[in-house]
Amino acid sequence: MSKKKRILVSSGIVLLVLIGVGVWAFFHWLGFMLQEPMPVYTRYDWKMKVIGGNGTPGFADGTSSRFDKPIRLAPFGADAILVADFNNHAIRVVHLSGQTETLAGGPDKRGYLDGPVDQARFNSPHGVAVRDDGVIAVAEVKNNTIRLITPIKTDDAGQQLRYVVSTLAGIPGESGFRDGPAENALFRYPHAVVWGRNRELYVADIGNARIRQIRAGRVTTVAGTGKFGREDGPLDRGRLQYPMDLSIDSDGHLWIADAGTSIIRRYNPGKGLSTPWPDIKLDMPHGLSVAPDSGVVIAEMFANRIVLLKPDNGIIQLCGTGESGPGENQLNKPAAVLIHAGYVWIADLSNHRILIAEWQSS
Repeated sequence: MSKKKRILVSSGIVLLVLIGVGVWAFFHWLGFMLQEPMPVYTRYDWKMKVIGGNGTPGFADGTSSRFDKPIRLAPFGADAILVADFNNHAIRVVHLSGQTETLAGGPDKRGYLDGPVDQARFNSPHGVAVRDDGVIAVAEVKNNTIRLITPIKTDDAGQQLRYVVSTLAGIPGESGFRDGPAENALFRYPHAVVWGRNRELYVADIGNARIRQIRAGRVTTVAGTGKFGREDGPLDRGRLQYPMDLSIDSDGHLWIADAGTSIIRRYNPGKGLSTPWPDIKLDMPHGLSVAPDSGVVIAEMFANRIVLLKPDNGIIQLCGTGESGPGENQLNKPAAVLIHAGYVWIADLSNHRILIAEWQSS
């Protein structure tokens, strides 16, 4: 098959998948409209502050920054975060001061290319995670690859850094399922990544309904049989449906926003999948972050709010009025949430903004 035909076939598959997800999302939303909403036991209405973006899509750095569908967040030093800027095909840095700069990619660098960070190309980065040594992992939806952005010291003091981009796993432009050597592994629209305690990398492989692990140059499946469902249990029985985001706690448990079943799941290495809150269904849990004083904070996309689930508790609403909009304490499809540096950081997808709210003991 010629390269042109391969591109056409790949584009057709991506289009069909996006149409399918769109139809599923509509009926998912309709189902929530026809049922009673989950009760909110506590509502805090924490005040939010915009520190990035102006509400309209675009691309600009500085203190008057613009984003185009910011979709994932990761800690980046003491006072900053990384943002996967989906439609700009870029990885951005946002500081608490409101300053934004682009680390890699950009709207004029859509595609696939490894090498020096100023030349590298990305295609729809959806997940981002930072390892303890500064290595950044990126999950690319349309390239079906897991990329690395690796810092390289330029002087003995290590004060100046440059970065180089490489491919950790997956074959660019090819989707499917295959475990084994990382360079031959196949993914289907990977949506999120998170580093484990032993520098293994976990991947939410949404199209394959699996959680994959990359370690020592090999890719393995650690959760999900590949069949959609919500069954608990070990690898041969546990099922997922559209695993959307990942967060890891201090015990090494992997928390999973399972958007297809509207619930939060947990993977315990060696034991398998479990469902801590089986009776609490959320309206499109798209992002999550482990809370500092137990529980999990969730970006509930279709409910336009940020909520907290704690042991033996119901839903605690932290931010957002529940109605979409750009106004005070309003969100429009929040896609990601991160607890970092004493703040709740929020990727407000359809408002094209990054917001913060001071974390308070709950």
